[in-house]
Amino acid sequence: MAGRLHQRDLRHWLVAAGLRLGDAVAGLWQADLAEILLAERDRWFLWLPVLLGTGIAGYFLLPFEPALALLRWAVATLLLAIFALAWRRQAAVWRVPLIALLAVLAGPWLAAERTWQVAAPVLEHRTGAVWIEGRVREAEQRDSGYRVLLDRLVIGSLGELDLPQRIRVTLRRDGDMLWPGQRIRLRALLSPPPEPALPGAYDFARAAWFRQIGAVGYAISAPEVLRIEETAGWRDAGLMALSSLRQDISRRLAESAKGAGGAIAIALMTGERGPIPDTTDQDFRDSGLAHILSISGLHLTLVAGLLFFVVRALLALSPRLALHYPIKKWAAAIALLGAVTYTLLSGAGLPTLRALVMISLALLAVVLDRRAITLRSVAWAALVLLVLWPESLLDPGFQMSFAAVTALVAAFELWGPRITAWRAAADGAPLRLALLWLLGTMAASFVAGMGSSFFAAYHFNRVADYALIANLLATPLVSFIIMPLGMLAFLLMPLGLEQLALTPMVWGVDLLVGIAHWVSGWPGAVGYMPAMPVWGLAGIAGGGLWLCLWRRAWRWLGLAGLALGSVSPWLVPVPDLLIGNDGRLIAARAGDGVHFYLSGSVPPRSFAGEVWWQRLGAPPLYPWPALRRNDTEGRSGVDGSVRCDPDGCAWRHDGFLVALPKRPQAITEDCRHADAVIAQQLAIRYRCPAARVVIDRFDLRRSGAHTLFLDRQTGLRVVTVAESRGRRPWALLQGHGLPGSADTDEAGSPRNHFSVSP
Repeated sequence: MAGRLHQRDLRHWLVAAGLRLGDAVAGLWQADLAEILLAERDRWFLWLPVLLGTGIAGYFLLPFEPALALLRWAVATLLLAIFALAWRRQAAVWRVPLIALLAVLAGPWLAAERTWQVAAPVLEHRTGAVWIEGRVREAEQRDSGYRVLLDRLVIGSLGELDLPQRIRVTLRRDGDMLWPGQRIRLRALLSPPPEPALPGAYDFARAAWFRQIGAVGYAISAPEVLRIEETAGWRDAGLMALSSLRQDISRRLAESAKGAGGAIAIALMTGERGPIPDTTDQDFRDSGLAHILSISGLHLTLVAGLLFFVVRALLALSPRLALHYPIKKWAAAIALLGAVTYTLLSGAGLPTLRALVMISLALLAVVLDRRAITLRSVAWAALVLLVLWPESLLDPGFQMSFAAVTALVAAFELWGPRITAWRAAADGAPLRLALLWLLGTMAASFVAGMGSSFFAAYHFNRVADYALIANLLATPLVSFIIMPLGMLAFLLMPLGLEQLALTPMVWGVDLLVGIAHWVSGWPGAVGYMPAMPVWGLAGIAGGGLWLCLWRRAWRWLGLAGLALGSVSPWLVPVPDLLIGNDGRLIAARAGDGVHFYLSGSVPPRSFAGEVWWQRLGAPPLYPWPALRRNDTEGRSGVDGSVRCDPDGCAWRHDGFLVALPKRPQAITEDCRHADAVIAQQLAIRYRCPAARVVIDRFDLRRSGAHTLFLDRQTGLRVVTVAESRGRRPWALLQGHGLPGSADTDEAGSPRNHFSVSP
């Protein structure tokens, strides 16, 4: 990420950060730590959600599922100890560390409770074509079809105890659109929720566990609508009605607004991003404007802010109301109602819920005559979400949005008095006010972008280098044209007049698309980086929080964590060889140590191939040597480090030989000479005397994708998806119990396979 900066700017930034850090260390060395902590006593509460989040993160990092009864016992014991100390009014010095310990322990307890609260059956193996009956819970239009979420299922011959709670199926674009509440019947191919493409990559199966999605698949027949399913209870009826309303709004908007502009208008109003073309989505990611497409704090703040100021201005037109009634509080209440309505219509995703909690606290503060936006309100919002949905801590949107908001509020606390003074000095001078607004917008975009970019780099291995410029161009357009017109379209929709606002809104969105396309086309618009380790993310989160939550000079010690986390991707080794869980996709480092050979298409087109390429740091690629049907001689790669013939392939790197046999008769010879034998599509049922690592198709099916690290001093090291996920409820091990998957040969002798036992 820093490689994209100019050397002079980077040197100045490092010098300034070093001076700040040196002053902080010197001040801390001379001061008494207890005295500093007591002086920051009013900031202790801000660390409560941090400690809770630390415990939740620890739970998800565990390689095993902790005993829920033990966690309950530990939390109850600590609570009793704290109450006992408070009752006797003794040993008050121990209350703070005990409360801190309680917050840390409450994290894994809440996460474990949530894990078993949502527990539901998960499909164990892929199925053939099966008949499925189910109720449509959600129906989302995609660029090439529809995606539906089904519940109340009947799947082939599966028994009731094995039926998933929900499944997600992709349909072709033919026939009438499905609606929530309809019971349908179709024929589909199903599979368990996919595991990570690489160790440490995004785990969709874990996210699906908490949504109670037990299988995914695609339909091979047109759906047959059977009837309208009856709802059970007021909550189910409300969810179905809300989902139908969202879909009806999306349909009406799609009929009125076409093209990429119309698709983005739908996304901004209902949260349905499926119809957005892939090229447009890519432009928004490359330009740093992807956050605009996901409804979160920016959109909800604009909705609530516009409602607040418009309602207050209208009420102020009446002198009687303005002088005798609390119109400011009335406007805050109406803005809160509008924010809740917008959240429900947009799907109530985690970033939107986070923003709703923040907005609600700010508007309630207005009603109670308190300061609206503080770090304490941010802490309360984090506490509410982490207690109700502990798994939200892992969501990229949660991390990025809280990082941006925390950085913005902390920066305002630091620079607020100066901004107020500058505003007072510029009173009555329109040019000065405009310049102050422009500088404030630039500063806010820079601070928010810096706060969220570290987490974006961790999750997506990429940084949009011109995001600041793109946001400066796009923010006024979104704030003053697109979102106000979207609100007006909502208000006109019951009258059937939404086209009056929707047409100019789409014009503004088309201009926004043009900005994204223009900026994404600049040279060096996107910078890639290798996968960041978990400890690097911890350093960034800890350093950033230390910098933002404290007030005194020791806050600058947080720069050390930010610096360490920023360089961490280059401090850990990158895999030299990667094998997919089905054995078809493989990547190997070339002889120059920079390029990688990749099987399949180059550049990668598959989802797994793109994930690999990004997590490797977007290296230049060579195509894997491909044999023609009638080839009898071998073919070599560009630099000769990979050579393939009809019997298989051989890869040489850093003094190691890795064999990849394709025929059973080649395995015997490879086992005598190779350091590692990887039979992606074959089974190896005997020992390999020379090979230190042996992997066959059963190992890949059981343990998922494998990565190999080669080092002359430490030798071969293998990391698998199963090893990185651990023995968790959502980590379903594929191939468990399949014939021939045991680590013994036909005579019962142990094989020297590298694998993770289920």
